[in-house]
Amino acid sequence: MANDINQVALTGRLVKGAEVKYPRENFCVVTFTIASNENQKKGDQWEKRANYIDCSFSGNYAKALAPSMTKGRSITVTGKIHQDRWEKDGQKQSKIIIKVDNAELGQLPNGKSDSSEPSAEEQPFDDVPDDSDPENIPF
Repeated sequence: MANDINQVALTGRLVKGAEVKYPRENFCVVTFTIASNENQKKGDQWEKRANYIDCSFSGNYAKALAPSMTKGRSITVTGKIHQDRWEKDGQKQSKIIIKVDNAELGQLPNGKSDSSEPSAEEQPFDDVPDDSDPENIPF
């Protein structure tokens, strides 16, 4: 009998900034939503259709990455599909989320810069090592 495979890779853009929660002491959960487009043909025209995928990411790496996870930023995640099920007012409900194993941030939206990294104009030049002397190379 073959083993089931539950692995997903997804690239898209963050719909809004990531939310950081601490459901218990020393345990961080970062939740966010990715918009990933697909092309769909309607008549003679191709149209983009957005899919909104909820994701959950936990651990120290998620906590460190969360401040840079801003609206519109490109992100690639890998993980597993997880279905939450519950009953509300006698009706069965369910929701699919991606339990993220790894995330990699990509480009920021056009015209924006990452606030955690100063722009070239903001970087002081007196901290730049002189590469002409091999003794001054930091590696």
